[in-house]
Amino acid sequence: MGLRRGGKSSIKNVVFHKMSPNETLFLESTNKIVKDVIQNSSFVQFQIWDFPGQIDFFHPAFDSDAIFGSANALVFVIDSQDDYTDALQKLHLTVTKAYTVNPHIKCEVFIHKVDGLSDDHKIEVQRDIHQRATDDLADAGYENLHLSFYLTSIYDHSIFEAFSKVVQKLIPQLPTLENLLNILISNSGIEKAFLFDVISKIYIATDSSPVDMQSYELCCDMIDVVIDISCIYGLNEEGDGSAYDTKSASIIRLNNSTIVYLREVNRYLALICLMREESFEKQGLIDYNFHCFRQAIQEVFEIRRRALLEQSSRVV
Repeated sequence: MGLRRGGKSSIKNVVFHKMSPNETLFLESTNKIVKDVIQNSSFVQFQIWDFPGQIDFFHPAFDSDAIFGSANALVFVIDSQDDYTDALQKLHLTVTKAYTVNPHIKCEVFIHKVDGLSDDHKIEVQRDIHQRATDDLADAGYENLHLSFYLTSIYDHSIFEAFSKVVQKLIPQLPTLENLLNILISNSGIEKAFLFDVISKIYIATDSSPVDMQSYELCCDMIDVVIDISCIYGLNEEGDGSAYDTKSASIIRLNNSTIVYLREVNRYLALICLMREESFEKQGLIDYNFHCFRQAIQEVFEIRRRALLEQSSRVV
């Protein structure tokens, strides 16, 4: 949600439909609710509802329970290059209504289009929006309503990292995945590991060490390189099949003695590890530990699948 021309549809198309950021300049303004089903992997499965900014969804004619009742996350987009006074008022109205209907909903605020701002101005805008939004909630008695703020732009990787954080909050198995990654890196001499959704370049889990934006961008670029080269050389003679499959793997050596290592986990997920060159001398150990990790991930998938089956059979 957000005001019109805030960049909501552009975000959705760039992250989930591989649209070039420059192509979004030609998108028409959204004038109806657009629903997209995202089913990239067993973890990344959800619907995205894109709401037009010019329609008042709090009019009595609209059913707030139907809009917010089953929602897991509300992403509110604010144009950082515009006067955001009206956007803050709409944000307050939206999140309080959503919280009243559904106290478990996660409220995320994307401070968008920051590519046109200086670094100092970005920090100042984020501080101002954060302060005013939280003060408004406190004054209205919503101390338990927590907002998360992200600086985003479709012209760099910040929008993918922000959506990664949003999606991670919707994955109940996240602590298990993080624990598996921690075990993997501690036993393999790996400095940082990401579990990526290959299609959207959202990382659905990483180990407990802090995320360095540069490392994340490097991993995203590696996925692009692997997919592009696989599309040229990896398809069979008929030209069909998937460019990314069970044999997909890549090793890139950087000039600072760092190794970036990609391995396929399943047809939608990839494990990308960053490590020192001397650690990669024990590649056999790393590969063995990776196979153990992949088997554990498959067991998590299987438990989740059985849980969903039991849940649907109870509903029926």
